[in-house]
Amino acid sequence: MENQDKKRLLIIDAALKRFAHYGLAKTTMTEIAKDISFSKALLYYYFPDKLSLYVSVIENMMHTLSRDLIKSVDKTSTATEGILMLLQKRQTFLQKYYKLIEYTQMIGPELPEALYEKFTRARAFELKIITELLSKGNSTGELAVEDIAFTTEIFVEAISGIHFNILKRAKHLFPGKEEFRLIFLKEKRFAEIFLAGLKTVK
Repeated sequence: MENQDKKRLLIIDAALKRFAHYGLAKTTMTEIAKDISFSKALLYYYFPDKLSLYVSVIENMMHTLSRDLIKSVDKTSTATEGILMLLQKRQTFLQKYYKLIEYTQMIGPELPEALYEKFTRARAFELKIITELLSKGNSTGELAVEDIAFTTEIFVEAISGIHFNILKRAKHLFPGKEEFRLIFLKEKRFAEIFLAGLKTVK
């Protein structure tokens, strides 16, 4: 069983490298198998098709990001620093895996159920971290937030709006490097203004 798990992880790691560099459409199962000297039959034993492998890659990648986010946010001393760190990490991550995530923007609003579930969990995780940071700000006296859950929703939806509006103006399905830079600058500035409004008056 342990050997099977190792082989599965080797396949996922090889697929991640291929998908991140070439994108999903330009990567074949044959190329992934060749990268790790596996037969195509062995690849299909673990993953019946490329989409199921892609879903597993996304899941594995999100686990990695989640661990990294928690470690980085835990090192910050204030709620404001924590939220700005989260935005920075997310931006770095999106740029690094640009071609990997681009596929989800290209297939339209109807994501396959397995992918929809992964992205729903990722959003819930992000909401949880921001909620915990706002709660921390309240407990330390840094912030004065009356309804933390509702405030978190407003913050996340506003950040999503920045992303959407920049892409709409650029007429792209997915941001290029310049759009990424602008999105982050606006997200960061919005977060600073938003959090300043929640700070306790001293």
